[in-house]
Amino acid sequence: MRTGYLKKEMRLLFAKQVIITVLLFFALEGMSQSVGVQGFKAFGVNPTIPNDSLFSKINKAKDFKAKYDATFDLIEFHREKGNLDSIIYYGNKLYTETTKNKLIDKENHLSKVSSIVAEGKLEKGLFDEALKWYFKGIEHSNSKPNDELFVKNRIGLGAVKYVRGKEEEGKAIIEECIENAPNEKLKHDAFFELGFIYYTKNEFEKAKENYNEAKLFYVSDGYVKETLKIDLWLGRILQKEGKTAEALDLCYNVFNESLSRGFFTLYAKAGNVIGNFYLKEGDYENAKTILSTVYINSIQWGNLEIERRAILGLQNAYAETGDYKNAHALMTQLNRVNNEILVSQNKQQVNELEVQYKTLEQKQEIERQKTVKAYILIAFLIVLIPVLALLYMYYQKLQTQSKLTKTLEEVNQQKITTLLKDQELKLVKASLEGQNNERKRIARELHDSIGGNLATIKLQLSNKSKLEEESLIKQVDETYNQVRELSHNLMPKKFKDSAFTTIITEYINNVKALSKEQITLQIHPAEEVDQINENLKVELYKIIQELLTNALKHAKATQIDIQLSVFNNTIQLLFEDDGVGFDQEKVKYGLGFQNLKDRLKTIKGNILINSFPNKGTVIDIDVPLN
Repeated sequence: MRTGYLKKEMRLLFAKQVIITVLLFFALEGMSQSVGVQGFKAFGVNPTIPNDSLFSKINKAKDFKAKYDATFDLIEFHREKGNLDSIIYYGNKLYTETTKNKLIDKENHLSKVSSIVAEGKLEKGLFDEALKWYFKGIEHSNSKPNDELFVKNRIGLGAVKYVRGKEEEGKAIIEECIENAPNEKLKHDAFFELGFIYYTKNEFEKAKENYNEAKLFYVSDGYVKETLKIDLWLGRILQKEGKTAEALDLCYNVFNESLSRGFFTLYAKAGNVIGNFYLKEGDYENAKTILSTVYINSIQWGNLEIERRAILGLQNAYAETGDYKNAHALMTQLNRVNNEILVSQNKQQVNELEVQYKTLEQKQEIERQKTVKAYILIAFLIVLIPVLALLYMYYQKLQTQSKLTKTLEEVNQQKITTLLKDQELKLVKASLEGQNNERKRIARELHDSIGGNLATIKLQLSNKSKLEEESLIKQVDETYNQVRELSHNLMPKKFKDSAFTTIITEYINNVKALSKEQITLQIHPAEEVDQINENLKVELYKIIQELLTNALKHAKATQIDIQLSVFNNTIQLLFEDDGVGFDQEKVKYGLGFQNLKDRLKTIKGNILINSFPNKGTVIDIDVPLN
């Protein structure tokens, strides 16, 4: 059973990634001597294959209870090592088999398995799937506030709710679990999740307070893996506070301890964090070495979230070192990972389970209120007849008022429509007036200056006896310069007087000075970008303005990266933020996006938008130079 499953999963995974993995592996061989990197290792095969005795115990089980316990031991082994695919596979299988068999305390066993599968889904970044399994776990538990399995699944539910955008609801659930936790382990698990919430809100002191509260318990009771997880988050906080050396020391300790104890997913996470530390410090070679190793291992172990973060880090490292070809190629891999995450989720089933859970949560409250409602109903019946008469009169009044309100709304709407049309007419009139004035100015220039010069030239040519060659050449040259000056006046002055890269850089610097977001701009090669025609410069400038304005207004991002490059006779614009993102199937694009599409149409450009809720937005624009 073990061999067949592993071969099937590995064959499918490496069929997609074999070329990239081999290239990166050999690249890492050449970079293994890089200074400052502490022994990162890319595994050729999965180093977390369980002992044969675990499978033998399952096969020799005499009844289903024994098989359940043996399978659960196998799942616990994979949880220890961080083999997420194995956790999900055996968890799903055990859940299905448990539903079909008779087992004492069957519901608690199902709740326990649901929690395990949900943890695996959450670790892989499959938030909707994780939510579905936490709802299953709650449904199978006793649904009492102090029940261990109920609280365990509720902690996971709160964490998923928070990362899916329901921040206040998620935080309230976590705080409730701290109050109702039936044991110290669950209580401090909830403190850990609360620390993460404050970290994402940049409230670092509160985050450290909750993390340290949980850490004291984990250390005293010997929970090594949980302690290392907290140290990794504390390292992130130290880096945010500018204490980079302390942060690296702490994260390297997590990395070394995780590797020595076989916590391979935590080991890969620590590599991702350290790689991004180097990236922010400008040590791009060490960052590429570490993140490439993490990328290979994440493919090997099937962790989509770690793989996605490694790709993003590598893309930034290549862009910062001027390797835009590889940076652009990594976009394809990022799209693949995002699509795999999207396909793995089943939102419809999640929504159905959420409704079931809400109903279950309200069931006890409904039962409690039944007696009270019965007494209220009796009292209500006593006064029912006079109340009904009053209600009828009130209904008639409401009907009349509703009709009056509707009529007033229609009148107001007509007034608003008329005002809007008047405003539009004024804008059109002003625009036409401006265009007419510009036409008159150009006509005046053509008639008075250029026309006069041409008439003089014609007169000189007709009088051949008095033709002076020098005077004629001077007249033609003067006319040429006037035509050239007139055509240049039709183009914005700053695009004639300054290099395009200088204009873009000054604009970005002005925006950075007035905003709290970190904005980076890479232009390569600057000489070729400055050579593009002036019409295309104007359109690209306005496109960048529109994208940046939209990101600052709506994305809630902390980092915005802009890359402008010329490659294969094409100008390429890559715009990326780490903001809230959006669901491309549900979003309604506004006037700004339509203007953007119209501008791209005039310059024959193509646009690709890649965005998911809570995962930021990537916009890729290509414009041919021919």
